[in-house]
Amino acid sequence: MEEWKEYKLGEIFDFNNGLSKRGKFFGHGYDFVSFKTVFKNHFLPNTLDDLVESSKKEREKFSVKEGDVFLTRTSETQNELAYSCVALKDYPNATYNGFTKRLRPNGKIKIDSIFSAYFFRSAIFRNQVTSMSNMVTRASLSNEMLDRMSIKIPSYDLQKTIGKILFSFDAKIQLNKRINDNLPA
Repeated sequence: MEEWKEYKLGEIFDFNNGLSKRGKFFGHGYDFVSFKTVFKNHFLPNTLDDLVESSKKEREKFSVKEGDVFLTRTSETQNELAYSCVALKDYPNATYNGFTKRLRPNGKIKIDSIFSAYFFRSAIFRNQVTSMSNMVTRASLSNEMLDRMSIKIPSYDLQKTIGKILFSFDAKIQLNKRINDNLPA
């Protein structure tokens, strides 16, 4: 049986808040990862639907690269805090919103993007978030909180295997849903 090693998230990822702008900057410009996109998807869609007017400096600071994990950093309830979405490719010139945190792999410990997507949507991670989140008016996620959280991971090869298996199950579930949705027609 292969050993799974436990790490603090800060040992594997660098944390960053996203881009905050007034409403007039949205709807035109460059690709943008919205809060809604992060909340509703395990993986960033192939094409991003939202746009924001952003400078070159902002696009560099708030870039979206393969392996980036995005977590919703605020919520009305603790249960909806830290929903995740993972980038499976680079999105040139894209930025992400200020109501999310980006966890970018720092390269010290190798982690598979698909494996991390399933970990950050798992009950294990969700329970850590709920037990550590502070609820005043809104639940919020801080860098200090992320630093205290941990992840257990196997070897990179086993991560890839687990990710592929879970991804294929999800693909099958989505196909079955589409078939079921079309049965009445």
